[in-house]
Amino acid sequence: MTLAVPYEGSASSKVQEMVLGRKYPERPLDAIRDDEVGNLLWRLLFACWSYNPEDRPSATDVSRYMNKLALGQISDYMRFTRATMIEDVVGIFTQYGLIDYTNELVHIPSTAYVEKQSAKIHRVDLLIRVNQPSSYKELKRSTREAHFWSKHNHENILLLLGFAVLDNQLTMISPWMEYGSITEYVDSQPKPDYHDLCIQLSSAVAYLHENKLVHGDIKGDNLLVSRNGTVKVIDFGVSIMAQLEIEFTQTSTGRGSVRYQAPEILKRKTDSTREGDVYALGMTMVEIYTHARPYGNKEIGYDEIYDIIRGILRPGPPRRLPLNSRGKRTWKIMEDCWEGDPAARLWSSEVYERV
Repeated sequence: MTLAVPYEGSASSKVQEMVLGRKYPERPLDAIRDDEVGNLLWRLLFACWSYNPEDRPSATDVSRYMNKLALGQISDYMRFTRATMIEDVVGIFTQYGLIDYTNELVHIPSTAYVEKQSAKIHRVDLLIRVNQPSSYKELKRSTREAHFWSKHNHENILLLLGFAVLDNQLTMISPWMEYGSITEYVDSQPKPDYHDLCIQLSSAVAYLHENKLVHGDIKGDNLLVSRNGTVKVIDFGVSIMAQLEIEFTQTSTGRGSVRYQAPEILKRKTDSTREGDVYALGMTMVEIYTHARPYGNKEIGYDEIYDIIRGILRPGPPRRLPLNSRGKRTWKIMEDCWEGDPAARLWSSEVYERV
């Protein structure tokens, strides 16, 4: 197809290193186009390159598949499985330089931790559920989110160490956070600095938005706290991943919650947006001060959702807010975050500047 040998220009020792490191050849888009046939052909090649020999198709299967592909007779049962798509993502992750921990994490639960040779404790925080994206370009675009995550330079975003394939699930590996979620943290502290926690959170959200990323699921469960009290945002980019059908999913929680969702999202007028993030940011600030989800133990049913959409139902001022100018300013920021009109809400950068 390319009229060149694979890995052309690389020394044999380098080629061996790339093969063992699962660094596959780049897709030649001029020869294997970004359309349905091209994408199916590229997945066939990835299946042939599967790291485990038993996962590779037989020569007979390849021949039959190529004949069907040439005749345009590709039915659903012939399309490659999720395992093949994982190979696609793994290949791109390795091209981006992410570390593959698969051989070091063997038969561990998704919420467990392991001790590596460096004696650092790591946790399997996120899983990626891989379906079939509509094009190779979309697949590659989605992996850029993980690449950004691994290259970010912000102290309030959880570090991505690498990835692993466990039980046919692509798993992101990140450091273990001593205190767990932010609500667990404030519960464990005699005098938590609520104001500082809100500053850290708003700084992280502003950083994501400056880099054209939407979080899509800001809430206490997606905020971890390190041993030194640093807030770490996890699970960002879910709205982009969901649209591309490659979804980052927190192991312990589902995506989104009506308690944090903006009216326009509850009305299904839009998916995750920066304005929706700001709304959730205000709700999460309430959660930090109250040690509880927005609206506390109140049941949120259809009537309550309707009241949220109409702007009738909103949380009251947290009793832990100080009765001084800072407390009044913080409460005003929260109210400005959950304005019913998305255009009337603060920008995340404004929240950070004002808080």
